[in-house]
Amino acid sequence: MKPKSILTALTAALLAPGALFAQTTATTTPVGYVTQTVRPNIANLIGVNLHNATVASGVIDASTSTSVTDNQVNFTTLLTAGKSYILELNGAPDNGVIEEVVTWNGSTLSTTTNLTSQITNGTTTYKLREAATLGGIFGANNTFGLTPSSDGDTTSCDTILVLNAAGDAFVTCFYYDDGSTQAWYDLDFNEVTNLPLIYADSMYVSRVAGVDKDIVISGEVKTSKTNLYLGAGNNFVGSVYPAGSTFGNSGLSASLSPSTDGDTAAADTVLLPQADGSYLTCFYYDDGSTQAWYDLDFNDLSNVSLTPGVVIQNKGDAKNAIVTPPTSYNQ
Repeated sequence: MKPKSILTALTAALLAPGALFAQTTATTTPVGYVTQTVRPNIANLIGVNLHNATVASGVIDASTSTSVTDNQVNFTTLLTAGKSYILELNGAPDNGVIEEVVTWNGSTLSTTTNLTSQITNGTTTYKLREAATLGGIFGANNTFGLTPSSDGDTTSCDTILVLNAAGDAFVTCFYYDDGSTQAWYDLDFNEVTNLPLIYADSMYVSRVAGVDKDIVISGEVKTSKTNLYLGAGNNFVGSVYPAGSTFGNSGLSASLSPSTDGDTAAADTVLLPQADGSYLTCFYYDDGSTQAWYDLDFNDLSNVSLTPGVVIQNKGDAKNAIVTPPTSYNQ
């Protein structure tokens, strides 16, 4: 990492109201905090765009269809049983793949996806981070004062909708406080304080009546690309990077199907959340001579920032989309 120039760019970007970047030296990964505002009476789409610190990094020495190995690390002693971790691959032929890891043994991490095509043993590097959790982001004791439920009924309390492991449904979570018991639960009354939040996903915070609430997320900036899995239909994804990421520099145009004539019936679209709970429909236009991001009114969106959470509508078969950080992140 060479974060000197990223500090310059991100400090300027994050000095906007409600966000600040902490000073670091040129030899450390940038860290800081960002604020995402959730408003009453709407479902607010947000994302985790600052990340837990790296707990292990190195070179992958060996890989199989179900595991990766770093002979220099003993994950049994390093990692905490019961927690989830995010494996990030970097280096040819990798293209930003991430993988949730929940089991390990000695120097080997178990994987549910066959990553061998993405790995050159002895060359591909990795980072491993502890996954964020519901309690870690929102506070085990409801740090930001979301409206709780006193009886388990969620019709008059705030709810957080988190994608399940399969990515095909949401788990509804709420803060319960009856005066003697306080904790985060799902609708089946399973405690979900330690529910992992994968940063490739976005989530909804549905607010009931009240005032704006600021959700402050702190952590480390990810400076490498991220490979997002897109199923057919709507994909609720996080934009990963805390500042400076726009439609034009996101790299998404290389992965998403464009429109050649302005018709979005067959083109992939990105739904960008607006302050009132509505969405701006965005698409990449390429007629062979003109290439740019537009909305449905043909306003140029190339320099419009990605919000922390977006919805990508994949009109074709399942595929992957690579999101790249601004070039200043790696200079």
